[in-house]
Amino acid sequence: MLRNFIILGAVCLIFYSLNTFAAEKSAKADTSSNISQYYSGKFGFYNPSDGLNNGLLLGVDGITEFNRYNFFLSGDIDLYLKKSIDIFQEPKPDISDQQMILLPLHINFGYMLAQVKDADTKFYAGAGAGYYLYFYSVTYNNQNSGGILLGPNLTSSSDQKNGGNFFFSIFARVLIGKIFVEPRYYFATKKQDNTGGNNFIVNPTGFAITLGFQY
Repeated sequence: MLRNFIILGAVCLIFYSLNTFAAEKSAKADTSSNISQYYSGKFGFYNPSDGLNNGLLLGVDGITEFNRYNFFLSGDIDLYLKKSIDIFQEPKPDISDQQMILLPLHINFGYMLAQVKDADTKFYAGAGAGYYLYFYSVTYNNQNSGGILLGPNLTSSSDQKNGGNFFFSIFARVLIGKIFVEPRYYFATKKQDNTGGNNFIVNPTGFAITLGFQY
């Protein structure tokens, strides 16, 4: 757990440093500056692997674009929140409630392949790398023997697990004015974990497509 918070802090520090550096450069430049800065929010469809199931993906990012050289750097934080998942290996436990929170944190490089100025449209392709964190909580149904007279006794128990691992991704972005569409594929190192004597797998590898607004 301490390792995850250290990694989270390091990633946030990198994001902050890049943003501060770009802001200082932008403040010293004139209107024809090589550097432009944007922030964006996005939402869309995410299809991960190994029982995480399809769901809604939310995200925010900070973008520093180097106009003269046709590329940008960005720092992204995504959020996947899901309750209807099936991540346990056989034999599967009896679960009454569960929740998975997945936070992919990543830095990206995007290159502008083409631009249609009359339509205010840009086409980008790029790649990124980062570290994902997961926070999982689960409640089990337990059946204990209450004896011949009382019969089975149903109880419940809860547990929480968290962890993470590295991933990289490839993406494309079509920006029309301030609106963009971004398909992305995540290649993640799966994480095997255990709770209550039951083994489960967290594997964010999968495809996402999001719609966003850049400002």
